[in-house]
Amino acid sequence: MAAVKVAAVKVGLAALTAAAAVFAGWSGYSWYTAAHAATATYGTARDEALVTGRTLVAQLNTLDYHDVDGGLGKWLAASTGPLHDQLARTDETTKKTLAANATVATGRVVDAALSELDDHAGTAKMLASVEITMAKAGTAPAVKRNRFAAALSRTPDGWKLSALDQLPVGTR
Repeated sequence: MAAVKVAAVKVGLAALTAAAAVFAGWSGYSWYTAAHAATATYGTARDEALVTGRTLVAQLNTLDYHDVDGGLGKWLAASTGPLHDQLARTDETTKKTLAANATVATGRVVDAALSELDDHAGTAKMLASVEITMAKAGTAPAVKRNRFAAALSRTPDGWKLSALDQLPVGTR
């Protein structure tokens, strides 16, 4: 009778050990998939949109009068949709005016944040604070600060700006 009780205890311990191992495996798998699934993908998309958006906003605030066509080409490469269409309509008179102005504008994004991201639709909205240094021959460089609301769209070539609107800057 004692041998039967010992055998029953051993079977019970074996079953309990097996159940604990299955639970530990399931818990580990659940943790891993939660840590590496949609949340990680969403975070990666958010970071990519923000980094690319910062670069593109700076690019659309940069233009060297020595190479207006090259600068406009960079603007076209950085844009899509309505913004791209608007930039593509830049006429020769405007290009000549930009060149005659003899100014080198260099944009630098000081701070930026995404306000919206729809990873499934491939769209994002961003707010950016931009410092633009305007250098003209014979004068000291002037620094201008602007804020922008930008719309980004994911294209086969990556994120592009589909809208860029200047926001009013307060006088506090």
